[in-house]
Amino acid sequence: MKKNKCLFLVVSVMLMLLTLFALNGCSLGGETIPKNRTKKQYEFEKTFEPMFKFLEQDKKEFNGLKLYKNSIYIESGNVVKDYKVFLDTSQSEIKGDYTIKIGDNKETVPVTYSNERLQYESKLEPLFDEEILNLVVQRDYFASLNIKETFKSAETELSDIIYQPENHSDLYKYLKNKYDMPEDTTCRIILDYSSGSIYGITIQLNSKDKTVQLDLTIFKQ
Repeated sequence: MKKNKCLFLVVSVMLMLLTLFALNGCSLGGETIPKNRTKKQYEFEKTFEPMFKFLEQDKKEFNGLKLYKNSIYIESGNVVKDYKVFLDTSQSEIKGDYTIKIGDNKETVPVTYSNERLQYESKLEPLFDEEILNLVVQRDYFASLNIKETFKSAETELSDIIYQPENHSDLYKYLKNKYDMPEDTTCRIILDYSSGSIYGITIQLNSKDKTVQLDLTIFKQ
């Protein structure tokens, strides 16, 4: 009888531990695998660590980067607007170009980036949205998303992650309000990596009648 009680106690403890692992993710080699990731997905996601670190910075650090690109693409009905900033971050004085393309009309002006702001050498309206230029996305946001699919080229260093679309996060609400998107809008996130030093994120807001796409790319030295 005493042996049976001991056995029952051991089994109960094991079941409690298994339940705890199932609720909080399992730990392998000192690392905890989230319950919404397989071990393979968890390891693959580490490929994009430089982009995660860049995005979570409140004040962007360009040390170790040679280029930074940021673009805002808006398509509503027959009207297409494309705003792009290209910055050479390899020098202490960060310079580049700002380009607006609306329909067939395209204009470009030189810019300088300092103290998280763009300085324009000549007037061009509208100015680039500096909230998007300095966009902050915390790592917890990505951890909350389910992964739809991953891709890794067998021949090149091209890799990407496509997350499941969502419509409930603070980032989604912020962007939906900023771009006056309709209620049927969803947000899809794609991370990409190529050429050994190029990391990018695409944020797509899609609805039946309107699309907004944000693209941020960093080029490491």
